Amino acid sequence: MDIRTQSSLLAGVVSLALAGSMLLRPRLSRGRALTLFSLLCLSLAAWYLADFVSVLSPRALWLRLGLAAGALVPLSALSFFSEFLGLGPGEARAQRVAVGGTLAGLAVAATPLFAFPVAVAGAGLWAFATLGLMLWLLRGRERAALARLEQERLLYLLLGAAIVVALSALDFVARYGHPWPTLGGVTTTIYLFFLAQTLQRHRLLDLHELLAKAASVSALALMLALVYGVIGFWLKDRPGLFLFNTVIASFVILSLYEPLRAKVEEGVLASLFRERFELVRTLGLLRSRLDAVITPQQMAELVTGTLHDSRRVTHTSVYLLAEDRPGFRLLDQRGPPPVAFLEAGAARGLLASAAAGERALLLEVVDRRLTELARAASPAGPSADPEAARLENVKSAMALMCSGITFPLVAGERVLGFWNLWDDRVPEAYGSDEIAAMLEVAERAASVIESSQLFERMKERDRLAALGEMAAGLAHEIRNPLGAIKGAAQYLDPRQLPGEEGDLLHVIIEEVDRLNGVVTEFLDYSRPIKSQLAPTHVNDVLAKTVKLLQSQGLPSGIEVDLRLSPELPPAIGDAEQLKQVFINLVLNAIQAMPHGGKLSIWTVEPTSSATWRFADVGPGPQRKARGPDFMEIHFRDTGEGIPPEARARIFIPFYTTKEKGTGLGLAIVQRIVKAHNGAISVDSEPGHGTEFVVRLPAATDLTPAPVNRASDTPRPPLLTALAAGSAASSASNSPGTPGFPPRRDRRPRRRRSR
Repeated sequence: MDIRTQSSLLAGVVSLALAGSMLLRPRLSRGRALTLFSLLCLSLAAWYLADFVSVLSPRALWLRLGLAAGALVPLSALSFFSEFLGLGPGEARAQRVAVGGTLAGLAVAATPLFAFPVAVAGAGLWAFATLGLMLWLLRGRERAALARLEQERLLYLLLGAAIVVALSALDFVARYGHPWPTLGGVTTTIYLFFLAQTLQRHRLLDLHELLAKAASVSALALMLALVYGVIGFWLKDRPGLFLFNTVIASFVILSLYEPLRAKVEEGVLASLFRERFELVRTLGLLRSRLDAVITPQQMAELVTGTLHDSRRVTHTSVYLLAEDRPGFRLLDQRGPPPVAFLEAGAARGLLASAAAGERALLLEVVDRRLTELARAASPAGPSADPEAARLENVKSAMALMCSGITFPLVAGERVLGFWNLWDDRVPEAYGSDEIAAMLEVAERAASVIESSQLFERMKERDRLAALGEMAAGLAHEIRNPLGAIKGAAQYLDPRQLPGEEGDLLHVIIEEVDRLNGVVTEFLDYSRPIKSQLAPTHVNDVLAKTVKLLQSQGLPSGIEVDLRLSPELPPAIGDAEQLKQVFINLVLNAIQAMPHGGKLSIWTVEPTSSATWRFADVGPGPQRKARGPDFMEIHFRDTGEGIPPEARARIFIPFYTTKEKGTGLGLAIVQRIVKAHNGAISVDSEPGHGTEFVVRLPAATDLTPAPVNRASDTPRPPLLTALAAGSAASSASNSPGTPGFPPRRDRRPRRRRSR
């Protein structure tokens, strides 16, 4: 066999193998671009294998099959590049030219025209003219690219395609008596291989990646060829053992391939691209060190510190889902300070991208996609496109976090936070191997957060179990003497005693009642909750609560302004427990206004919220975002406010700022709300009042509760429309948190701790 025959066999076998590797992928993850690439490889494989067989067996059948396969190559190549890159204006005309050339080639191969060399040459020239038209469209696509790196990558792709077409054309001319080195098959094989690598990474490769891949593949091919070369040299005089030793050599190669490939790629990367090698190695060590980390704060400090020390980032930060308000809170950062808190509305696009299965969001990819959408925008403008709106939201969120690449930290069905990186010294600073290593670190970081939250829930459960056992015995020992003291004091009848003696008995009875209330709250907090969750009209519960408090008499100077949304759907909750929450919050507000003031209570119906939870129902676009809508109940007073140093501790059990407070009122409120899969947050400014916001999951498919519209007044401006979304995720971080049963005999006049 001459060099032409060998190159045809090589190109045919490699093209067939590449087509098989693509077609063996699952259909859902293969995509249209991979399918069209497989068809291109199959048409090239048929062309080269027919040429190889025609040399060994010169029959007209093989020549006809080769011509027919060659006629399909321009159409399949143009279809693939159109799908993969989008060739822009002129694409439809080129498709018509390609279809015409394919039909002409098939007609020549299937009819007596095949006997005329002019017809065969004309079909070949038409095919190469179509490929030339495809190169012209690729050139236009390269010029239209805005990003410099994208232009460079498209230029590499264009030059490679031009070389393959030119050398294949020279091979075609050589068949008509013009000697020329046969290089078309070899260059086609190399070009197809790098196209396959590009498709596997879902983006064009830059020059560094091309050189690294070429060097590693060449070294690996030489090492594997050495195995067969040694066997061939050993068996040159013993052909009977060829099959046996070939099987042995295949087992050796299969055993060595993966470790050998990893070592070769590592060696090439360390030799040619030292910075990339060091970053990949650093990320691998970081992933191993994360196994020993327990808390999210330790994880954030380790990740940001390690990346900053690598000198390959100018900014890195970690955000964690906040539990007290909708959004994500900055845990740790290095470099220029980003926003300390990412609001829920700003994270909408990031969460939608995570729900769609995007594991990494690159700023340059977002910019490129926005540019493409702007060019293809309808007269209504790009803002009418939901995809453009999502990308704009993603871009603005990444700008707030000072991020060039963002990794959503996903565990199960929840987005727990974001990890951000940026090197603002160079555009597109990270290669595919570095991004792959970062993805592994992001997965490990999400696992640390999830494990930490699970550990905290288990500690809380054990603590409450021990507290419950202690509370039961303690309550028994305290209540018995309390009952005796109160009974004796009432038996003396303070009304029958004159002056100071009667006052002292009144003090004894009041303090006994207060201490009994403390014991009762202690028992309430320590018992597991048994909620009877059902659709509940929150408007009705609020109205009854306010009416109950007003009937028992409000302190002088207190004004209650109740405004209920007529569109509020039922909530999923326990009416008695919600009543207890509302009573505690109202009494806290009243106690915060000792000199009088205004308490405003209003409800906000669910709005289009960000998706904080999503279910994985399949790869790619089939992942659907899910999660309930959340209503809001606001309690705003004009009282003294909460000092900043106390604001972060008001939900901690037994913490109180009041002289006679128990420190359990708001802790109980928070546990009831969390048991309802909701959340509670507080916003306060000393001297200007406090606002509590309770968020509860809504049964949006049910009828809203009726409201007396005659008493309605305009509602205050709504808070952020996406405020309800984060509450779902923060509550869902602790499903099954133990609570306590409702207090149906609670007296609303009892004081509560803020």
